[in-house]
Amino acid sequence: MAKLRADRSECGRSWNTNAVDDSVSDTPKGSFPKAVHLLKHSEFERVYQQGRRHFSGNMTVFYLRTANEAATGPDEAGTKQPSCVRAGGSTVRVGFTVSKALGGSVERNRMRRRTREAVRHHLQMLQVASVAVDVVINPKKSLMTAEFSQISAEIERAFRVIRQNCEGAGKISGKQEARRV
Repeated sequence: MAKLRADRSECGRSWNTNAVDDSVSDTPKGSFPKAVHLLKHSEFERVYQQGRRHFSGNMTVFYLRTANEAATGPDEAGTKQPSCVRAGGSTVRVGFTVSKALGGSVERNRMRRRTREAVRHHLQMLQVASVAVDVVINPKKSLMTAEFSQISAEIERAFRVIRQNCEGAGKISGKQEARRV
């Protein structure tokens, strides 16, 4: 161990011997920047009241399709909206709510961290879509004991449903087109 530390110190960098070696990990690299966070109480309320729901075993996912043009500049009231617009023109924002009824702060924060990591792995699914959507994830108590692979699969399925429903909502069927004319 001393020889390893000596070899590493010769490189000019200090190493944390407890750190995880990223070159060995097979988990996909993703990001969850602040621009993707849903933060304001009013935004959460809007998603709860106007949005749709997707239920799964360990969580409930609320989602609301938003307008692309409103996400890039000021809205009618003149307030500036978050500008996390992706290359495809879509804005994806994700928020997490964990009720106090689910446990103490340690348990609630652990649930939030686990769901955030699963979202980080699958966020690209929504970002490549041509829709702007706000998502709120509300875990259930069973999430504490669930395997991470199960949580990740549920997030992936929820994002697939959200993408399908939001992209399908923008298309006009033949009957709707006939009514418009």
